[in-house]
Amino acid sequence: MTIYSFVLLINYMSGMMLHDFHVSVTKLEHDTESQALEISQRIFIDDLEQALTRFDTDHAYNISTTEDFTELNPLIEAYMLEHFVISVNEKQVTLDYLGSKVEGDVLICFIEVPKVKKLKSLSVKNTVLFELFADQINLVHVKTPEGNKSLKLDTKQPVDQLVY
Repeated sequence: MTIYSFVLLINYMSGMMLHDFHVSVTKLEHDTESQALEISQRIFIDDLEQALTRFDTDHAYNISTTEDFTELNPLIEAYMLEHFVISVNEKQVTLDYLGSKVEGDVLICFIEVPKVKKLKSLSVKNTVLFELFADQINLVHVKTPEGNKSLKLDTKQPVDQLVY
């Protein structure tokens, strides 16, 4: 069982929405057939609501009761693209934010990087929620045909690189 699953299980069993463990989990897969990087990032809703309220001080947000993300997705996209940056083969790439969905007490954001034929190196910067929590950890699990690798990003090391 992954750490993330364990935290969700404990939160579910305790009936608490609040948590003392600040983590996001990103899955990044290089799909060689479609020649794209497919990315999903899971973030606790209560933490993201705080970040969005700080990011856009004109509003308070309640993601868990939002049914239509049409108005909220552009704000989530702006926040994510400011805090999540990828370089492929030593070049910063444009991220295509595809949308998001709620799953329990987590929001899953879907992002894609098209036109990635070969992956020689991958640099990931993930500062999501760092402005809120000094103990925030952003895990990045990378799956490629060459194998699986993981990165642990935190406020002391917000960027890391994999070379293939």
